[in-house]
Amino acid sequence: MRRLLPVLLTISSLASAQPPIRSSDSPPAPVEIVTQEQHLWTTFAEGDFNTVRALFTPDYIQVSDNIQALDTTLIFLKHCKLTSYELRDLQVRILTPDSAITAYHVLSSFTCDAGTKSGKPEVRNFDNNSITVWVRQSAGGRWLAQAHTETPAARL
Repeated sequence: MRRLLPVLLTISSLASAQPPIRSSDSPPAPVEIVTQEQHLWTTFAEGDFNTVRALFTPDYIQVSDNIQALDTTLIFLKHCKLTSYELRDLQVRILTPDSAITAYHVLSSFTCDAGTKSGKPEVRNFDNNSITVWVRQSAGGRWLAQAHTETPAARL
């Protein structure tokens, strides 16, 4: 037994030194959700279309001046490149261990290459208050955007 005690103490100390594994029953840290939101906007700006698509749930919906599904959002992003953005007053609310929302004010500019009468790129500027709903997937624990709203910010 005396020989076994040092081995057990060593194993016990090694096990306690491991970082805790976050189960889906554990709520996320707010910084984890902030990181997801910032990554989403950075990916828009980089124009990595495949990565952008992978950040949304298949049943994603966006509500602004109209209601659109994921495919419509992706078509806009394919023709309009995010050229600048600034997220302000970003707040997080944890809803459940597997869902959270971000609320923030965003100033953004997109340069769109299609649909203009002149054939020249069109710059679209937005000043919105937004909410994104984030859900943690059961397979792999990845956070994906499931819904997003944009409301024009009040002009003071």
